[in-house]
Amino acid sequence: MAELPAMQLFRDVPVVPVPRARGMVAMGGPIWPDFDTQVAARHCRDGAPCDRAPRRPARTRKLEEPAVWGGYLVRQFGHLISEHLTRLPQSLRDRPDDVYLFTVQHDDLFRALPGYIWELLDWYGVRRDQVRIVKRAWLVGELRVAAQGEMLGGIPTCTPFLELLEETARRNRLVPEPHDVVFVTRAGLVPAGRGGHAGEAYLCALLEAQGVKVVDPGKLSVQRQMELYAGAKALVFAEGSALHGRCVLGRIEQEIHVLRRRSMRNTARSLLSPRCSQLVYHQVLAGRLGTETDRRGSRQDLEVALYDPEVLFAVFAQLGIDLRPVWQDEAYRAAVRSDLAAWVARIPTSAKQRGENLAMLADLGFASDFLPESPAPIPATMPDLKGQTDGPVHPAEEFEDPHWQDLAEARGQERAEVPDLPLEP
Repeated sequence: MAELPAMQLFRDVPVVPVPRARGMVAMGGPIWPDFDTQVAARHCRDGAPCDRAPRRPARTRKLEEPAVWGGYLVRQFGHLISEHLTRLPQSLRDRPDDVYLFTVQHDDLFRALPGYIWELLDWYGVRRDQVRIVKRAWLVGELRVAAQGEMLGGIPTCTPFLELLEETARRNRLVPEPHDVVFVTRAGLVPAGRGGHAGEAYLCALLEAQGVKVVDPGKLSVQRQMELYAGAKALVFAEGSALHGRCVLGRIEQEIHVLRRRSMRNTARSLLSPRCSQLVYHQVLAGRLGTETDRRGSRQDLEVALYDPEVLFAVFAQLGIDLRPVWQDEAYRAAVRSDLAAWVARIPTSAKQRGENLAMLADLGFASDFLPESPAPIPATMPDLKGQTDGPVHPAEEFEDPHWQDLAEARGQERAEVPDLPLEP
């Protein structure tokens, strides 16, 4: 995507709520004229549409005031930023005073949206009185839409879009907080039954003792995250959705390092590369615990990785941080055992998968006596993989787990709620 195309204007467009989504792709929203021939107005990945035409409603109400299509407010943080809100910077530049239409996940028709979604809308410049959440079928007399400024896939982000993001940061009066190294952690998610590196809390404690700024994004406002990301000479991310938080900002002269938790994954590479001076992915895995059950294959977003300490030492040594003299292997292993015991109690696996996990742990010198004897029953709240991936699916190097929305709750934090005002046109 070399340039940002001009916004398109469509007349008398039906816009419908989202009854369901597949792979973070909404099965609702605008029903564009000649839907199958549209490209820029639709949800695209790798430069091609990945959505489907919603079912045309039998009845609609007319919305006369000019409107802009804002996007699908999915709760998954990474997808929200990197593909669903990317129309906003150009739209707000060109149509700053129109109302903005958004769809939400079906469950969010009946509950308040989480605070971070409203914070992101505030950051981009959408006023609360401009927001319209589609809760019924509307016929929009004038509906404008910008192309996605960037999308998942291998298409590099264009300079004009990055310039709009940089102008947004200036408008928000962003004051970077300078740090040599900032480490963005997922510590606390593994014992809550999510994916990550076991024992990461031990690494965080060592890094803090060495003067590294350790950031838990689930406990920070969007504004605070941006201050820390913008001021870092080197950003080190535990691989996960927080990587996409850096995509809220434009170009900064800094290094970005990613500690993989899934083998050879280059999450958000095409999005991050144009934004920094150096982007490096590090294979810090010594092994990984799978989550296969008798009903489905292993879910990579829930798998747990164990560090290879020697690789970890080398990564931080190049950033001027010597972990080797302060690393105590028994303390690290105790942290791993604590995380894994809680994770195994929450994640059901087949007998075969459990055997493979125990064999991997034995190879790394871990006895199995600290683990629960049998897998936990399948929680009623755990979605089955089939319901999330039986539609258009994106290549693995860019896809991210669907659980950012539970990050604050998993860590025992209260999530800020903001009333939906107004709920609909």
